[in-house]
Amino acid sequence: MPRSIPTLCGSIMGEPFTFNVRIHNAAYRALELDYTFVCFGVQDVPGAVQAIRSLGVRGMNVSMPHKEAVIAHLDRLDNSARAIGAVNTINNVDGVLTGYNTDCTGAVRAFEEATALGGKRVALLGAGGAARAMAYGLREAGAEVTLFNRTAARGQALADSLGLRFGGALPDFRASGFDILANATAAGFRAPDINPVAGQLASHLLVMDAAFIPVRSKLIRDAAALGCGTIDGTRMMLHQACAQVEFYTGCARAPIEAMEAALLEEIARQS
Repeated sequence: MPRSIPTLCGSIMGEPFTFNVRIHNAAYRALELDYTFVCFGVQDVPGAVQAIRSLGVRGMNVSMPHKEAVIAHLDRLDNSARAIGAVNTINNVDGVLTGYNTDCTGAVRAFEEATALGGKRVALLGAGGAARAMAYGLREAGAEVTLFNRTAARGQALADSLGLRFGGALPDFRASGFDILANATAAGFRAPDINPVAGQLASHLLVMDAAFIPVRSKLIRDAAALGCGTIDGTRMMLHQACAQVEFYTGCARAPIEAMEAALLEEIARQS
């Protein structure tokens, strides 16, 4: 018989997803905490949030398509989640559910492993949820962000909502005007063998792709071949998960090395 009932954390999403399970449970083992993480595929968002309250779930990740729908059912929102309009982390402290967005935290931490962001000129490709989180985080870190997107109206709307510059469609990107290039387009996630700015890179750029399968997308491979500094999508994913673990456990620093090993093992398993 177990000596105790583990503290429960988890993830709510449309369909179960193994990556969060592997990463979080690796962290809790490394921290020697009696926590367990379970992924729930749900459609009933109000019921799922009520279950957090009823069962005393310590923390809950939120993935698409529920990042916006959970907001109405929480007690509080962090400034980042409010500005981005999406929650990917629910922290349950004494029955009070607070929504956060650690995607922006993950992006900033990943960049800051490589460079200071203050004053850096960043070209951000995309206008979806990942791009919005990255844009907010980069702006708050002091970077000068310019958005590029295939659909001008959507790109302009995102830029306007965050007080950023819209630079036009992807072909309008010019490397000479920027220090950093960050890709958050669907090309990274759905077509990782397509470089969305093929022929437009330059060796002085630091290049990040938010996509993490495969670990090195076509964009990252092309950038490395030119001599660019590169940051693959695993770093953003790991750092956003680290922020979640720190919320749920109260630890000062999540064990990123153990979490990285678990993530890479799972990517290899599914490849």
